[in-house]
Amino acid sequence: MIKGNSNRFQIIKVVAEEPESGYIAAYARVSSREQALHTHALEQQLERLKVAGATLIIYEVQKGKKDDRPGLLYTMSLVREKKISEVVVTRLDRLGRTVPLIRKNIAVFQETEVNLRVLDQLIDLKTPQGMFTINLLASLAEMEVDQLSERVRHGKQHSRNQNAACACVPFGYRVEGIDYQLDQVPFLCLLDQRPENYQELSEESDITKLPGITVAQLARNCIDIFLTTKGLSKAVRVISQKYGIGRCHSKKNGNDKIFHWTPAGLKRWLLNAVLQGHTVYNQRRITPTGQRKQNSPEDWDIRLNTHTSDRLLTEQEAEEIKQIIEFNASHLGAALLNYDASNPDTYSPYAYLRSLVYCAECRSKAISKSRESTDRKRRYSYYACRHVHKGCNNLKGTRKELIETAIISHLLQQSVALQSTDLNTPPQPIGSVPTKSEKLQKLEARLSKLEEITDTDPELQGLKQKTRQQIQEELNPFSARALESRSVKEIIQAGNNLVIWHTLSADDRVLIYPRLIDHVTIRNGSVESVVLKD
Repeated sequence: MIKGNSNRFQIIKVVAEEPESGYIAAYARVSSREQALHTHALEQQLERLKVAGATLIIYEVQKGKKDDRPGLLYTMSLVREKKISEVVVTRLDRLGRTVPLIRKNIAVFQETEVNLRVLDQLIDLKTPQGMFTINLLASLAEMEVDQLSERVRHGKQHSRNQNAACACVPFGYRVEGIDYQLDQVPFLCLLDQRPENYQELSEESDITKLPGITVAQLARNCIDIFLTTKGLSKAVRVISQKYGIGRCHSKKNGNDKIFHWTPAGLKRWLLNAVLQGHTVYNQRRITPTGQRKQNSPEDWDIRLNTHTSDRLLTEQEAEEIKQIIEFNASHLGAALLNYDASNPDTYSPYAYLRSLVYCAECRSKAISKSRESTDRKRRYSYYACRHVHKGCNNLKGTRKELIETAIISHLLQQSVALQSTDLNTPPQPIGSVPTKSEKLQKLEARLSKLEEITDTDPELQGLKQKTRQQIQEELNPFSARALESRSVKEIIQAGNNLVIWHTLSADDRVLIYPRLIDHVTIRNGSVESVVLKD
């Protein structure tokens, strides 16, 4: 006895009691939920199958090119186990839209001697003409799908020639005509900003009277939270605490306007080029079996600056987000981030050392450890070889503060050495406060002359702002903006005094040291070498 059941993928309906000759099973399928809910396609299939004598009906909402449709797999399992005497479908493409898939299923019917009836094409495997007709119609069905795919490709190419926005938009955007635009629709999601009378406002029909922010503002706030927390999971936690986001299974893309993030989803959204003002095509492809696969970024078709007035991210912010995600991905482990609310740094003090420290004995990557002092008043953090007592003779760990001191000392020595080879810059003694460079003096003189001009011309004001930024980059050689344009040699040369290195925050070290250091080797409690990048 086959029992009826239902789930979100397939529905099995028992129409009549099991006859002596076994159930006559029917399989029905529609391609989309819209067809199932807003048309009579599914209803008509079910009625025709019932009239055709089906006593067990299996139906589902799935695309025909997929091989792993649960309803079809279940139907074919009944055929293999000979629990049914016959299968009825309305059209041959219900069994699949590719010749190999249809022939594979037909072979099962032939092996088990379970009959197949196709109503529209008057196919019956019991007749001599059945097999011939099936092969012919399967080929025609595949040709029809190929022609449809070709028409879709031509339509997509026409849209790309116009730099048109894609139908699926990231959260924070909407499509107006063929253009991306920031979504200014109010989004009432204010857990920590709700008014005292929020329960009364729940009955308000005029949305303009309700407090709230727009979808675009909400999206920008998510970006700011990530740039502050510098961690995907941590950002999702803060967003959830602020806006009261619950777990949700229905989110498919930005079009559904459901505000729900997972760390993986937030990562994909932050790295979406649409947020930077660009349009991207060919990010995914459809395989012959109907599955969606991600293309390599080298194969993407990127159209730059298609909606610069509606961007959520600047180029500098996009680069910073990319660096944060790449750093966190390559430096996984406990205590990467700082969770002390009183400490303004996002990263823990020695987070920058992750993936940089190696054992000088066996050349394997060292691991971070900690232990308490004998009086239990202090906790020491150190790096040790992961193969200690397993064949490696590097038995003693090296304290993290000693590694940091060795790195700073090496960088200072390199800075002095670079200065001695630069004829335009006199060498500075280690630990001294550097004098103003010739470039800084020229920039300050230029700004002084520009400030004397009181004209409000926008170009003049822009030149003043640019000069101020250049001065700040010279005064602070380790600012994020300055690091973008400097080589490793220039960064090291700029760090020519002890004060600069010791006043760096934990977040600054994460930004700077991995750019300069290739690796550090340790042996029995001391640093053996510090190797810089080229």
